[in-house]
Amino acid sequence: MAIIKNNQTEEIVYLNTQHTFGRNRHIANTHISEKDISQSHALISWKGSDWYIQDHSRNGTLVNGEYINHATVKLSKGCRIQFGEHESTQWEMINLDSPSSYLKSVQNTSNIIELTSCHAFPNEEKPEILIYPEDTTWKFEQAGVAVDLAQNKTYSIDGEEYVFVENQVLEDTMDNGHVVNNAYFQFTLSSDEEHIHIKIITQNLELDLGERVHNYILLALARKRLADVNANHVMGDQGWMSIDDLLADMSKEFGKELDTYYLNLKIYRLRKLLIETKPYGYLFSNIIERRYGEVRFAHPYFQIIKEEACIGEVLAMTN
Repeated sequence: MAIIKNNQTEEIVYLNTQHTFGRNRHIANTHISEKDISQSHALISWKGSDWYIQDHSRNGTLVNGEYINHATVKLSKGCRIQFGEHESTQWEMINLDSPSSYLKSVQNTSNIIELTSCHAFPNEEKPEILIYPEDTTWKFEQAGVAVDLAQNKTYSIDGEEYVFVENQVLEDTMDNGHVVNNAYFQFTLSSDEEHIHIKIITQNLELDLGERVHNYILLALARKRLADVNANHVMGDQGWMSIDDLLADMSKEFGKELDTYYLNLKIYRLRKLLIETKPYGYLFSNIIERRYGEVRFAHPYFQIIKEEACIGEVLAMTN
């Protein structure tokens, strides 16, 4: 995230996509109390792939010593911005990264958790809280229950209170529906099914997810969906499997008793892997869909191969 620093007080401010500086506490993201500062003095905003400052004050703003009044200029790292006559109104751009949503500590406002991928607290080995993106929202999951993070709402993480700040880029996103709609998951099994390799194949591109423990979860859910397709269940009913049944299946496969905590951890790691798989893995990060007490393989198209033969598939119809 972009950061601006006050040269006198050394206060650090993380910039929102539309960030107002001014004397009016009710409309300014950053309040400046000096009397020569306008109610809404200037706006720093993210446009395209750059940060800009727009002055709309009575007295103007200095950018690197140049006076601007009711004008917009592009900002660069190290830019010095002075909103008023007093030195306390001088700030410096020290980071120009693109904006992202974040959690801000209530006790220490300089303590920020920038939300960029999947996050586990206190750690990934023994997570008690999971935070991850889903469609256009961020999810906060605790004890297997997930809720949407809500603007300005407070959440407890590691014994500390944090406020969620929605700060996504305000611009049109590319429509990648064609990528998802033309993709299928390919499961390649060894003869004894001890090894499960998964690829996502789309538009002559293969996203290799490799061989991992959580692949068994996807395979079990894909097989349940295949059985429901063959039984002519409607799409909305296809693939749903109770968490108890899935855990019983997994416990039998791995030869030990597994619980919901273990399942949630594996789903988290799968989701993280997909988000980090370039270029399109993030589009499939919600491959496991949930509803009360049940989960399912969320993508309609897949293929299961064993000993070089297809043993089951559901693929998109082509003209």
